[in-house]
Amino acid sequence: MTTGLVSPKRCADSHGDRHNDGLKLHDLSLATRSGVRGVKASEWLIAQSLHQELKTHELQPPELQPNTLVELPGSRLLMALSTREFWLLEPETEAQASPIPSGHCAPGVWPLYNQNSHAWLVLSGEPRAEMMAKLCGVDLRIEAFPVGTVAQTQMALASVVIAHHLWRDEAVFSLFVDQSLADFAWEALQDAMEEFNSVQ
Repeated sequence: MTTGLVSPKRCADSHGDRHNDGLKLHDLSLATRSGVRGVKASEWLIAQSLHQELKTHELQPPELQPNTLVELPGSRLLMALSTREFWLLEPETEAQASPIPSGHCAPGVWPLYNQNSHAWLVLSGEPRAEMMAKLCGVDLRIEAFPVGTVAQTQMALASVVIAHHLWRDEAVFSLFVDQSLADFAWEALQDAMEEFNSVQ
């Protein structure tokens, strides 16, 4: 079976809408992401997927603490949602249609289908934390939510994973929402952006 690889927002590219006052919304739903889950997922990632690459760049394996995100060589990101669930994000690489994997990667390690389950939206701009305060109860200001931090919370009553990281040398929030809620999340973000911009 091959995936359709269509953005929930049906965007032709991943640039999204541009707004005044530095706030921008981008759709990266067609960027590559994958993941693994299971009691041995952390060990498997380091031993099989990351060890040789990190060794090549003379880097130590990341600690993979829950609710954190670390940068990897090649503009990739590794996000740990728990001690048993990890997402590998590639914002600069467009996903390719491929068969959905079946079975486990190794004993105690199973693939995730997050390429198909979630929309990936990116919010950039200096006042992003203040704007998100309209939609989310978590304090996303840099003092409380530094780069490399992940929150599993709600945005406008919809479940969302928010990651604070660098993208193209700029600090941004990546927001992962269920694909069925992509339109709702996009509109809620745009409404908050317009409201925020209108009072500046």
